[in-house]
Amino acid sequence: MLVGIFGMLPFSCSAGFVQTFSRFCRTLGEKWAKHQVIGGSPVLEWTGSESASVTLSVRLDASLGLPPSAGMLMLKAMLESHDAYSLVIGTDYFGKFVLEGIDEERRHFTGAGICLVDEVTLKLTEHSRGWA
Repeated sequence: MLVGIFGMLPFSCSAGFVQTFSRFCRTLGEKWAKHQVIGGSPVLEWTGSESASVTLSVRLDASLGLPPSAGMLMLKAMLESHDAYSLVIGTDYFGKFVLEGIDEERRHFTGAGICLVDEVTLKLTEHSRGWA
């Protein structure tokens, strides 16, 4: 069953393949300018919206169907492409996001040093709606 997708990275769960995220954290914000007033309180002026940011924690686990080396190759290609990708979780479309960073923690290895489990945190930033 497809849970969601970010670019080339599917989030799904089935008998032969498990690739989901364990944490989804979204930050939304607005920009405000603060104007100082002599003898009075500052006046705030709304100047626009901040780009949304999302962090996702994903486990790349060879025993669940995706070898960490293959998953990291795909994520590295997405990072280096500098492209914006659609982010969909369930029926929610969050918009287009760029992959700004990947934190990787290799957790388990074979006796030959091959990584079996890799915990990655993806740092996404919403692509500007105003520019192509």
